Amino acid sequence: MALIVQKYGGTSVGTVERIQAVAQRVKQTVEAGNSVVVVVSAMGKTTDGLVKLAHDISANPNRREMDMLLSTGEQVTIALLSMALQEAGQPAVSLTGAQVGIITETHHTRARILNVATDRMKRHLQNGEVLVVAGFQGISNAQDLEITTLGRGGSDTSAVALAAALKADFCEIYTDVPGILTADPRLVEDARLMTEITCDEMLELASLGAKVLHPRAVEIARNYGVPLVVRSSWTTDPGTWVTSPQPQTRSLEGLEIARPVDAVEFDTDQAKVALLRVPDRPGVAAKLFGEIASQRLDVDLIIQSIHEGNSNDIAFTVIKNSLTRAEAVSSAIIPALMAGHAPSSEAAPDVMIEQKIAKVTIAGAGMIGRPGVAAKMFSTLADAGINIQMISTSEVKVSCVIDQVDCDRAIAVLCNAFDIHESGYRIPEATLPDVTETPVRGVALDLKQARVAVRHVPDRPGMAAKIFQRLAEHNISVDMIIQSQRCRVVNGTMTRDIAFTVAQMDGEAARTTLESVAAEFGCGEVVVDSAIAKVSIVGSNMVGQPGVAARMFDALFKKGINIQMIATSEIKVSCVVAEDQGIVALQTIHAAFELSGSHKVQVSA
Repeated sequence: MALIVQKYGGTSVGTVERIQAVAQRVKQTVEAGNSVVVVVSAMGKTTDGLVKLAHDISANPNRREMDMLLSTGEQVTIALLSMALQEAGQPAVSLTGAQVGIITETHHTRARILNVATDRMKRHLQNGEVLVVAGFQGISNAQDLEITTLGRGGSDTSAVALAAALKADFCEIYTDVPGILTADPRLVEDARLMTEITCDEMLELASLGAKVLHPRAVEIARNYGVPLVVRSSWTTDPGTWVTSPQPQTRSLEGLEIARPVDAVEFDTDQAKVALLRVPDRPGVAAKLFGEIASQRLDVDLIIQSIHEGNSNDIAFTVIKNSLTRAEAVSSAIIPALMAGHAPSSEAAPDVMIEQKIAKVTIAGAGMIGRPGVAAKMFSTLADAGINIQMISTSEVKVSCVIDQVDCDRAIAVLCNAFDIHESGYRIPEATLPDVTETPVRGVALDLKQARVAVRHVPDRPGMAAKIFQRLAEHNISVDMIIQSQRCRVVNGTMTRDIAFTVAQMDGEAARTTLESVAAEFGCGEVVVDSAIAKVSIVGSNMVGQPGVAARMFDALFKKGINIQMIATSEIKVSCVVAEDQGIVALQTIHAAFELSGSHKVQVSA
C-alpha cells in the first residue's frame, strides 16, 4: 500500500461539480489500496476576490490581516471536498495548515516552512481517513500562534513538504495541463509533453516562468528526494515525472530555511577567451559560436555584457587543451564579424586570453529566492582578497572565474562561509551523452524582468559584494549577473560595468538603492531597462554537446533578433532580447530544436 499526497489547484476545484469529480478521483485512489493526503487551493479566483475586497477597504492592507483573510479561501475548499468525500462513502477530515502541523516563520504573506508535525496526520491515516489539507498556509511557532500564508506557489510547497515529512511514496500535482511541456502551450501551440524531467531542469524552467510547479516545491522535492508527478485533473494520462537525485539525510527542522548551499565545486581545467568591442547586432554570437562548434570545441561558460555605444564583449571558457584552437577561431572570425559594420570611434575588436584561471561554484537548491546567497559568496571572496573575473548564475548554482592561484584559498573560505564540512571537489568531467537524446528539454520565456546596469564599477575585489549585498538588504532578488570583460579608465581608476536582471517590480527599487550609494562605492550611473525579455533553453544533455548554444543564437539571428545579453550554466543558456521580440524568440527556438509535439495541447479554463 502506498502513501500518496495529491495536490489540486484552484481550477481543479473551481466549482461544486469539479470538487465532486476530485472526490471521485481521490476515492478511486483509496480503493486501489492507498492512503491519501489531499492538499487543495482556494476555489478558482477566490483569492483574487479576497485581495480585491481588502484593497476596497485599504490601499495598503496590513500583512497580518491579509493572512487572516486569505487563509479563509482554502478553508472553504477543504470543508466542501471533505463533505463530497463523505457523501461518496469515503471517511475524510479537513484540516487547516495550523491543525495539520505546518510550522512557519512569522513573515506574513511570504512565510517559509520551518517544520511539519506529523503525529495528528498519522493518527487520521491509521483510522482510514483521507486528510484534506488547506494549502498555502501554516502557523508560527511563537507563543502568539500567528496564522501565516506561504506566498506564491504555497499550495505546491505545502503538498511537497507534507510528502517529505510523511515520507510519502510520491506526490501528485494535478493541474490544468497534462504535465510538463517543452514550452508554455499558451504561447507555443505544438509544445510537446515530456514523460520525465530532472529536478535541476525543472528548477530552471520553473524559475523562468513555467507556472506548472513553483521552484520552492521543486527545491523541497530535490532536497528530500520526493518523487513528483504532474498530471491533468481532467484525464487519467500518466503525466510527467520529476526525478530527484539520491538525497542527503536531512532533518525536517528548518525545512525551507536550512543551509542554502550543499557543495563547493571547482574546476581548474579552464581557460578564458574574450572578444572585446564586437558589433552589437544580430548574428555576431551565431557566427562566432557556429564556427567554434564546427571545430568541435565544447564551451562551458558564455557571457555577453552590455556597453554604451554599438559594441559588446563576449567571453567564454573552454578546457585548456582547446585554448589554442579557440583563440585561432576567434581571431580568424573578427573580419567576418566586422564585414559591413560602419567604422567606430572605438578601438578595433581584440581577442584576449587567460590561461591561469579556475571556476569555483556554490551549489544548492536552497539558494532559490534568497537574495543574500550570491552576495555572501562575493563578499567571502572579497574578504580573502580574491578578484572575480566572470560571474555566471542559475537557480541552483553561482559560479565565479578567478585566478588559478587563488583556487585553493577560495574553496577553503567558501566551505567555511557556507558550513560545508567536506573539502571542495572538482567538477567531474562530463561524459558524452547519448547523441540520440535531445540536448534541450524545454524553452522558457520570462517577460517580467528588468535589466539594471551599473556603469564604471571600480575593478577591485569586493565591488560585486558591496552591490549585491546592498540589494539583498532591500530583499531584491537578482537573476542573471554579467560582469564586463572590458576595462575602462575613469578618473584614473580601472572600471568595469556590471549588469543584472531583477523582477520588473523591483527595477526602480534597485535603481534607487544603488543610486543612493553610487558615489560612496565610486560607481557611475545606474540604468534600468524594463522593455526586455529573457528566453532560455534548459537540458541536462547539453553538457558535452558542442553547438547547442550556437544553434540557439543562429535561430535568433535568422529571425533578425538581436541578443543583448548572454549567460549560461551547465544546463541552461539564457539570452536577453527586446521585450516585443520575446514571444517570437520563444517560438523560433522551440522550432529550431524540433521540440514540437504531434498535437495541440488543450489548456482548461
